[in-house]
Amino acid sequence: MSKIDLSIIIVNYKCWEVLARCLESFIKYKPHISYEIIVVDNDSQDGKFSNFKQQFHEIKLIANKGNYGFSSGCNLGADNANGEFLLFLNPDVTLTNSAAIDDMLSFAKANTDVGITSCRTLYPNGKREREIAFLSPWLTIGWLRALYKLALSRKIANKFPENKNIWYPEWVAGSVILIQRDFFKKIGKWSENKFWMYSEDPDICLKARNNGKKIALLRNVELKHQHGGASRRNPKTTAITKSEVVTSSHVFIHVHTKGINRVALHLVIMINTLTSWLLRTIITLPFFWKDYFKANLLTLIAIIKYYLNIIIRCNWKSKRLKNNES
Repeated sequence: MSKIDLSIIIVNYKCWEVLARCLESFIKYKPHISYEIIVVDNDSQDGKFSNFKQQFHEIKLIANKGNYGFSSGCNLGADNANGEFLLFLNPDVTLTNSAAIDDMLSFAKANTDVGITSCRTLYPNGKREREIAFLSPWLTIGWLRALYKLALSRKIANKFPENKNIWYPEWVAGSVILIQRDFFKKIGKWSENKFWMYSEDPDICLKARNNGKKIALLRNVELKHQHGGASRRNPKTTAITKSEVVTSSHVFIHVHTKGINRVALHLVIMINTLTSWLLRTIITLPFFWKDYFKANLLTLIAIIKYYLNIIIRCNWKSKRLKNNES
């Protein structure tokens, strides 16, 4: 098949209605470039795959053999892509105009020193999402990040001036990531053998930076980001996703740090995580019948189990990975 400009790759897991709104936005605000849309379903097992395929017959719908995580789904989509560039998009992201995708692609083609391009994303209420992200694992700890921003506020403001349409942050969120396909292969694709959910986006951005490329955020290009998908349906799924945030943080530390810094980071994040979730659970205990208490309790239990399993398995990775061997 002849090469096209762009392959748009979306990973789905039990969020068909949200995904439908995403695809409908492409029908309403059709980009002017040549493109294909590839949806990888991470084994939803809810009986909706066939009906969805009939409803959106123009897309390429691929069934993953299991729910092996976001990175696995992205890589499977990329393996079936024909585009010169790949745009990885969350299913809860929607277009608000026809120019957004065109503008991102034009920028990426014209700026070969940039390895990964993203854009501004807005909450449904119009408020913009975080646009400055730091790679240091120490800054995943909320109070340390707040102190860092306070201490270096002037330096950060000078590096990221509000009057500039293009910023070059250390990494961008995986909800919108545009990358040239050959470069994507060169840096080893998404790290599906390390990250099941979360931290795969700073990981791929770090790999791009280590290969001499910059990360660009186009602040004059906007997409809407609904948030939620299948990750916040009930206390059980909330606990899974919240505990996976912890898991992925430890995996990122184990992969990208070494020596005493690695040991210190693991210990500090472990103590900070257990303390914060224990406090959340205790504070919400008087509302034990509410879903938010159940979510807090289940998250705390999942995190404790994860830390105990580290001792047993000697492995920081998620047990949900296709291959979680050390």
